[in-house]
Amino acid sequence: MNGNSVEPAMSQKIFSMNLDVETVSLYLLCCAVADAGATITVKTLQAKWNGSQAALEHELRQLESRNILVRGGDDSQEEPEYRMVDEKLWR
Repeated sequence: MNGNSVEPAMSQKIFSMNLDVETVSLYLLCCAVADAGATITVKTLQAKWNGSQAALEHELRQLESRNILVRGGDDSQEEPEYRMVDEKLWR
């Protein structure tokens, strides 16, 4: 086994949390962005998100409220970055 391999971002736990389909879909999209080595931002998510901007922002808030995603940096950042939180810390 390659010692330099990176684990995929996705956790199966997301499917047992009784979240809305849209919230799970955004989580999976965030995982795909992270696994591709890109930074998770609204801009990178918008390129793939099929819903409205308002729906994207709503689902981001849902993931943040469950501590699945956390916003990095400070609020003055024009394009805030998000990072995935270890599933052990999810609510």
